[in-house]
Amino acid sequence: MPLVTVLTDVDAVIAAKKEVTAMVHNAVKTALGKPDQYITVALTKAECITVAGQEASVVVEVDSIGGDFGAVIGAIADGLKAHGVEPSKVTGTFRGVSFKEFAMNGRPLG
Repeated sequence: MPLVTVLTDVDAVIAAKKEVTAMVHNAVKTALGKPDQYITVALTKAECITVAGQEASVVVEVDSIGGDFGAVIGAIADGLKAHGVEPSKVTGTFRGVSFKEFAMNGRPLG
């Protein structure tokens, strides 16, 4: 049920896209307690993202039916350190959705 969109202009993150999306997937699985089959992660290259006016940043957007955003964003920020991104360069949002607002297999869950 979680959909995580990662936007970045960090070349090292983009180059390691499979490793990064696997790390994000595992962070969601562990921190939110969601089963593999319900987790979707998308990594998108941005032309430019700034945090505090500085380039080379990451934005994490999470849509989920419940969960602890603090746990998941912390795990993702920690995992991004391996790719040269400090937690101060990671921002994020969490949107709680209901079953009727989340679809899989071409139809809403509720």
